[in-house]
Amino acid sequence: MKALLLLLLVIVIGAVAWYFFSGYQSTHPDKIVTTDTLVIVKDSIINAKAYDVVPIGFYQGVLPCPNCEGIQRTIMFSNDDHFIMEELNWGKGTPAHKTEGTWEKNKDGFILYINKKVVSKYRLSKDSLINIENNGTRIQDSLSKEYVLFKKNTGPENLSWKKRKSEGVDIIGNGGDPFWNVEIDNEKFILFKLASSEKPIIVPIEKPMITKDSIVYSTVTDGGAILKISIYSKFCNDGVSDHIYEYKMTVWYKEQIYKGCAVILNSASLD
Repeated sequence: MKALLLLLLVIVIGAVAWYFFSGYQSTHPDKIVTTDTLVIVKDSIINAKAYDVVPIGFYQGVLPCPNCEGIQRTIMFSNDDHFIMEELNWGKGTPAHKTEGTWEKNKDGFILYINKKVVSKYRLSKDSLINIENNGTRIQDSLSKEYVLFKKNTGPENLSWKKRKSEGVDIIGNGGDPFWNVEIDNEKFILFKLASSEKPIIVPIEKPMITKDSIVYSTVTDGGAILKISIYSKFCNDGVSDHIYEYKMTVWYKEQIYKGCAVILNSASLD
């Protein structure tokens, strides 16, 4: 009899627990912990409730390298089916290698072309790109977690900068240690502000010099100091946030060099 009563008690307790757990799950679905086999997305920055269907913006990751510390690959996808890719070999001390091409979507994922030749294939999983083929060589599924590019925030996606663009500002740059920022209106002025200075330096605009991979502004302030601003077509991380920018900026002022990132808000003004 005691054994029967004990069995009934266990059944009742189990039923009650199941009832409350089911009710809690239905009203608090976000509290349930599940195991995701796609551990490769652990470094991504996108809210897990919304995923991309096409790879627009920046993706970045570190790939295996047989004779270096790793290959940092950064790809910026634009919505006109073009991409820009930079690869930096860690530990080599060599500059980043930059290439450009086009991409298209097919039933299996995304194909990247350079000069109409297939160079790599990717599969989009949640907010991460998994490299499944490079230069005709298939990457084994067991190695897929080593060939992942994670979605990153894009620097120009900033409401305050969009507002500055509407006010006529064409280029914005910033950096830290110490904090500084630059605003360039290609019809009026250049503004350079250091956090340690109460007043910004404002000089009339000068026509920039356009080189193969940079834009250079050089002028003289009222005090006779040279202010030189260079903008390079190289990807940049501001070192503070997870944002990636399309351009780097350096400012040379009073024998000091300030390094940071830049956003070109209005490229038409440079033509």
